[in-house]
Amino acid sequence: MKARTIMLHEISHIRQSDRSLVKRWFTSRDMDLFVWFRRKMPVGFQLSFNIHGEKQAISWDLQRGFHLYRVNSGETRPFQYLYRYQTTPLLTGACNQDDLVSIRRNFLVASENIEVGLTDFIYARLMEYPSLSSKPHVSHIDHPALR
Repeated sequence: MKARTIMLHEISHIRQSDRSLVKRWFTSRDMDLFVWFRRKMPVGFQLSFNIHGEKQAISWDLQRGFHLYRVNSGETRPFQYLYRYQTTPLLTGACNQDDLVSIRRNFLVASENIEVGLTDFIYARLMEYPSLSSKPHVSHIDHPALR
């Protein structure tokens, strides 16, 4: 039996920490998507997801381009039993680029409830990543709305 994909749905009324940007948050069981907008145009996003039981993230923004990360949950510290509280999750290192095909596919399936223009924008950025460079920090701007 094929695993059922859980759709991303939007969390409304989230805290806006930067007055010049509007942040939107979409979540599902296996993904979180944060998108930042300036004047109603997307200028950045972060897509986090679980692959092979490991949380990873891809970020893109207009100024810095792409960043791929593994997410350290803060739960696997040496001598964890000595600490009363869990530490804050951190973005560390690069995620596995070999998983990009399944990440793209899973994003498309899970984003069925997100407006088409936004889904297309994010998917186009995800499609650009491996063709840009072998470096994890690459910048690329070609979306007409961002010129």
